[in-house]
Amino acid sequence: MNRTWLEMKKYKHCYLWIMPFFIIFLVFYLYPAVSGFFISLTDYDGLGAVAGAAKVGFKNYRKLFGDDKFWLALKNTFVVWLYIVPGRTFLALIMATLLNSSKLLGKKVYSVVVLLPYVTAVAVVAIIFRILLTTEGGLINVILGQRIGWLDTTALSKVSVAIMNIWRMVGYFSLVLLAGMQKIPGSVHEAAAIDGAGKLTVFFKIVIPLMIPEIFFVALMSTIWIFQNVGDVMVLTQGGPLNSSTTLVYYMYQNAYEYSKMGYAAAITYVLFLLLAVLSVFMVKSYYSKMED
Repeated sequence: MNRTWLEMKKYKHCYLWIMPFFIIFLVFYLYPAVSGFFISLTDYDGLGAVAGAAKVGFKNYRKLFGDDKFWLALKNTFVVWLYIVPGRTFLALIMATLLNSSKLLGKKVYSVVVLLPYVTAVAVVAIIFRILLTTEGGLINVILGQRIGWLDTTALSKVSVAIMNIWRMVGYFSLVLLAGMQKIPGSVHEAAAIDGAGKLTVFFKIVIPLMIPEIFFVALMSTIWIFQNVGDVMVLTQGGPLNSSTTLVYYMYQNAYEYSKMGYAAAITYVLFLLLAVLSVFMVKSYYSKMED
């Protein structure tokens, strides 16, 4: 014990260097998480001090089970997730393949261009997509010669949110996959060519298996961002029509800032965190089990 204390005292200057990290973690992560849980046990409306709010115990959590809009938002969240994760991963893979082509000129320029949607404000992107997807006179409908209610029908509102989200983020993830492609040694491709393997065979039998870590990263980060992203729904569809595009995080936002139900919104936040944690653990376990095989 004394020896351990002496060692710590000897290197005390090292603890000073890491102290800022712990302070930031406590102030901006741990404290909000703990205080948020206590808020979820009250009927706090966002006005005045939290201490003055009535304590309701786990009433907010029990209320969730009988809240039809909560279950609809949960369903919508998973539907959007099913649209976005496979779609964005597939398109990012295609873009990465094109950017990795030796025949493509100006790769650095294209690498910057594909990031533009990612760095563009959500409000600006939403305005662009409202112009594209508006039922009357929308550019997409004009091109198709159809009157499709992309934003006005319950069947397509989630599709519209997914399309916008994919477009915003696919460039960033394509660069992640591009990095994975470029780490594959050229000798692997040469050996496959000598064995008579075609380009498609090389791509599906060699490139894809070697890029499993990057593909998993894309899928996991897409999942996390979908469960955290409120901007796309808030700006593009406002959860409509008839709550058909209301996701769980947007429903949390509505309760907190539109309905002044901070306690209930905090309860939704913790349920959302639990769902995301379970889904992430499942994805990580699936990934490692596949890698072991």
